[in-house]
Amino acid sequence: MCLTLANATAVLDHPPCRPNATAYTRTLHHIGYLSPGDLWWPVEEERPRTVSAVRRHRAEITVADQQGVVFAYPSGSVISTAVRDPLPNLERGHGGVRQ
Repeated sequence: MCLTLANATAVLDHPPCRPNATAYTRTLHHIGYLSPGDLWWPVEEERPRTVSAVRRHRAEITVADQQGVVFAYPSGSVISTAVRDPLPNLERGHGGVRQ
């Protein structure tokens, strides 16, 4: 399953982003919804990390980020996550954003 605004436990805010950076909405999700490619915040003061692997054990779920750092959570946890904004609609043949 992947993270969406619809399956979020809470939708928090939409922080401003730098030009050409990935825009996202900060959310909370049950850890069971995480899958590779999703964004989550293991450390609040940093930018979100990309999930590269999820392993489910009896009472624990481990999540690895894109650098291979592994974090362990109880299986019932609600964690800080992010949902990427959809890509803009590009107009064919013009290479620009449709207004």
